[in-house]
Amino acid sequence: MESSKENIIQAVVIMDPFNNNFAPINKTKPMALFSVAGVPLIDYVLESLLLGGVGETILFCCQDGPKIKEYIKKCTNEKVPWSLTMDVQVIMSETCQTMGDVMREIDAAGLVRGYFILMGVNSITNINFAALLEQHKVTCKKDKEAAMTLIYKKVSWEHPLIKNDKALFLAADGNTNKVLIHEKYKTKSNDNALQLPLDCVLSHSQVKLHHNLVDVNIALCSPSVLPLFADNFDFQTRDDFVNGILINEEILASTLYYTILKDTQYAAAITNWKTYQIVCWDILHYWTHPLSIETGSFYQNNYVFMGNHNFRKTSSKLSRSCTLIEDVLIGANTQICDNTTVSKTMIGNNCEIGNNVTLIGSHIMDNVVIKDNCKVINSFIDSKCIIETDSVLENGTIITANVNIKPKSKLKGAVIECSEIDNNEKSLAKSTSESGTEWENESEGSGGDEFIGFDKEWSDSESCYSSDSSAQSSLPESPVPDDTNIFLQEVIDSLARGYDEKLKCDYLILEINSSRYAYNIQLHEVNFFVIRAMLSMPILIDSKSVLVTVKDILKFFRPILSNYIKTKSSIMDCLRAVEESCIKYEWLDGKAGQIVHLLYEFDIVDEDSLLEWYDDLKDNESLLVNQTSIVKFFEWLQEASEESEESD
Repeated sequence: MESSKENIIQAVVIMDPFNNNFAPINKTKPMALFSVAGVPLIDYVLESLLLGGVGETILFCCQDGPKIKEYIKKCTNEKVPWSLTMDVQVIMSETCQTMGDVMREIDAAGLVRGYFILMGVNSITNINFAALLEQHKVTCKKDKEAAMTLIYKKVSWEHPLIKNDKALFLAADGNTNKVLIHEKYKTKSNDNALQLPLDCVLSHSQVKLHHNLVDVNIALCSPSVLPLFADNFDFQTRDDFVNGILINEEILASTLYYTILKDTQYAAAITNWKTYQIVCWDILHYWTHPLSIETGSFYQNNYVFMGNHNFRKTSSKLSRSCTLIEDVLIGANTQICDNTTVSKTMIGNNCEIGNNVTLIGSHIMDNVVIKDNCKVINSFIDSKCIIETDSVLENGTIITANVNIKPKSKLKGAVIECSEIDNNEKSLAKSTSESGTEWENESEGSGGDEFIGFDKEWSDSESCYSSDSSAQSSLPESPVPDDTNIFLQEVIDSLARGYDEKLKCDYLILEINSSRYAYNIQLHEVNFFVIRAMLSMPILIDSKSVLVTVKDILKFFRPILSNYIKTKSSIMDCLRAVEESCIKYEWLDGKAGQIVHLLYEFDIVDEDSLLEWYDDLKDNESLLVNQTSIVKFFEWLQEASEESEESD
């Protein structure tokens, strides 16, 4: 009995997204119960796991656990397909705040027996999990340290799943698919260059580079994954885990691999409103087959196909004069009246759509009433709302449940919530972009993920299978600092506090390493930025004697310097940081020679490295090469070297 249980494939589904990308809708509705093309998201997840060969699924909930448990119980009583042969457990813990906390809780409870599937509730796929897990086990036999295989879908560079989310740059061993570099970046960033360490190329006979992969939020895990989370409390997200393994591969004795899905396999993660739209559209176009708009239903053929990917439940009522253009889904007992036009829109059950209404690129949940002469364009309306006559909702307006919109309302990009006392319009912050004026929820954007809403116009984007797409987001770009700049600022803050409070350098090294790991900073960059941070500390800006202060700083942080600057390459990183700092910071103007002299006196840099650096200054025609202090220092260094040779 035990041996047969061990052969059952297990899956762990993280039920919380741990962000506010779907606020304010997810305040009252768990993401698992979001309607995606008329079906709760959790039904797609569970049916895909069943079809993929999974026998036991753990649903781990940090919030809204009772709602999920009640829904699973209801589905089991109704004998939906996935409940007949797959064991589903709902585990709840309100103390977990991150995905890392969840993994540590699962490890402590001993819920997983061996190899397992790890995915988020936001992933929709039709892959064969059993076959991919066997492939991962084969990898583990070849490499005993293999901890995880990451799953990706290859799409065109212009595909909206990449354009509206953080893109991924991945470098891997071309022979084994072992991951070497895993870096996420913003596709619209002004920085159009990515750094590839030379040793990464030279130490492998073949290196594959990918820039057009979609992270589908699914991973194949070895038994070592949970203990790794348990032993490393800095691992709070899956990206933390991936970056931590890559940076500390030898210390953690773990490696990562990746696999790319075939063209016939579908997988996508719903990470924001735009990807929510795309996945709904893909389901209507059968890209997700066998998952469909009838997933989770024991009885099939409840929909009538009307051409152009238009579907309506058999119990819906449509006026003969209404027009369904394309990509329309109409739920049960919904009524659409005269001269109404619907295109690229999902309408839930028991809705009433009045006369002369226009619905384009929108999502209407259950029990919504939209009265005559309204326009709803690229918007989301949650359950039990009433939109009174002659109203216009457009540009990504989001209406939460139980809201009553007054007649002749004009809402552009608004977020309207229903409070417990009465219906109030949420505080809105006006923002402008090149595409015009729009409204953005004031409470969003405080986390690490950028808030991405609906487009002003529905994009005729292709599916994951397409090689071409021109879809672009029209939302204003939020200025997000580059990771290296954030890292530099954190190091400056740590050093400034350590210097003021006279903290032990060992503690500061731990802080710097923690920041390095958090932002995936390469070692040579750490060397560079530690020196930059020391030379840009706030105390130097107002110092009346900069060189005396610099000397005191270098003396105090000597253990930190010795920790990072100890090889020829790290010394060159140090000297390049001095060069850039002395050019950039006015308080160091004309003082480059004295600073280099201090580093030489403290035995941080050696003579050979200094001479090589000086040659580089000449070759690159640096602004420092003719600086008086630099010229005098190297004259002194030459004389000191000659005197030393004579004495020998």
